[in-house]
Amino acid sequence: MFQKLEKESVAAKNTSVLPKFLHPPLHEPVNFFGGYYLFLEEGRLAYRDKEVLYLLGVAAVESSCCGPGGCIFIKIPGYVHTWKKEFTASGQYLSEIESIASAAEQKEITKLLLAKHPECGQVDFI
Repeated sequence: MFQKLEKESVAAKNTSVLPKFLHPPLHEPVNFFGGYYLFLEEGRLAYRDKEVLYLLGVAAVESSCCGPGGCIFIKIPGYVHTWKKEFTASGQYLSEIESIASAAEQKEITKLLLAKHPECGQVDFI
């Protein structure tokens, strides 16, 4: 669903390079077996002294053995280090993102996002 580009090597100063996150287009359906999903909103949530990148989306199942259905979801790539600093040849932006590994931080961030988007039924950290 999301693409994290490979880490690049850095020769100087022994600095670590974060994965680059490819921002998906908004309002463009992506088909899957039985339905589709699309992202409605890309947002940044202030959390402590950082910003959390999140994507609000909707998935729709149009044909399945159980009938049609759908859900609203949030995907969280992680903390923003650089915001849309680069872009690909096709014009999609790239940001440097740090994954959120702490279960306690994930729980707090989930609570904040569900308060902001109570219609959401699922929050995933990617």
